[in-house]
Amino acid sequence: MKKVLVLLAVLVSAIALAQVNIDVFGSYDFVLFATPTTASPTAYVSFGALVTYEVSEGVEIGGGVGLAWFLGDATNVANFLGVSTQYALDLLVAAKYNLPIDDFSSVTIKGYGGLSIPGFTSFTSLGYVVGINALYTFDVGEFAIGVGAGIEMRTYGTSNCTAVPVGANVSIKF
Repeated sequence: MKKVLVLLAVLVSAIALAQVNIDVFGSYDFVLFATPTTASPTAYVSFGALVTYEVSEGVEIGGGVGLAWFLGDATNVANFLGVSTQYALDLLVAAKYNLPIDDFSSVTIKGYGGLSIPGFTSFTSLGYVVGINALYTFDVGEFAIGVGAGIEMRTYGTSNCTAVPVGANVSIKF
C-alpha cells in the first residue's frame, strides 16, 4: 500500500509541475472520397476533447475522446459504418506543434489518430481515424482560440472515407 501511495504522490507531483493543456475541438467535415460510394455519407460533424502534455517548447502529446455524427440518410450511414447507428466514438492520441508568429498568434499543426467505435459498443465494426490539421491560433494568456482545416481519413471494415474538417479549437493551459 505504501508503494502505491508513493507512486501516486510522484505522479501527482509530476503532473503538477507539467504544462498540461485541455483542447476542446469541433469541426464540420466535408467528405471528398468514399468507398463504397452508394453508401457513403456526404458530411459529418465531429467534436471532442484532448488532454495534452508539453514535452518541449511548442511540442505537446496527449490523448482524448471525440464523437463523429454522420449526416445524411440513416440507411446509407448504417451501411457505411456496418451497424445501425449514425455516430462513432473516437479514442484518440495526438501530437501538436505550435509555431509562433508573434506575441499573440501562432500556427498550430495537430496530428491525431486512433480507434473509432460505431455506436459506442460495436467492436465487430471497429474502425480507425487518422488526420492532420493546421490552425491559426490567437493567444490570450493561458487561453487560445484557433480556426483552421485539415484532412482526415476513416475506415470501417471495407468502407472508408477521406474528408476535409473545417473547424475551431479552444485550448486552455494549466
